[in-house]
Amino acid sequence: MKTALLALMAIAAPAVAQTPVARAPQSVAITMTDHGFVPSTIVLRRGGSYVLRIANRSDKGHNLTQKAFFRAARLSREDRGLAGDGQIVLAPGERATVRLQAPLSRPGGTYQFSSTTLGDADNEYTGVFRMR
Repeated sequence: MKTALLALMAIAAPAVAQTPVARAPQSVAITMTDHGFVPSTIVLRRGGSYVLRIANRSDKGHNLTQKAFFRAARLSREDRGLAGDGQIVLAPGERATVRLQAPLSRPGGTYQFSSTTLGDADNEYTGVFRMR
């Protein structure tokens, strides 16, 4: 009996040791300026946990719009009201924090985002979420 128990523990030990440790959410800062998003390219790991910290440092309102990305991402319950309609709208000087799990889209997939505020479309106020 004792031998069988030791054998069972020896078999189970490697499985316990190989269990992946949950990663803490990675913080990603996105700044809206008078000239666009900084950074304009944001690389995310498919299914990774992230905290998007978005700040509008411009003197006018902007938004970050990408309906397919926010629909495919798993937003935290408390942040669904912020981005649930596919965009994050910020007044001048305003900040927002959105916690999410990145979409499980194909590697190399991209989600181009933009600000749809009047005048921004003319200025190519765009960026891209690049999935790896």
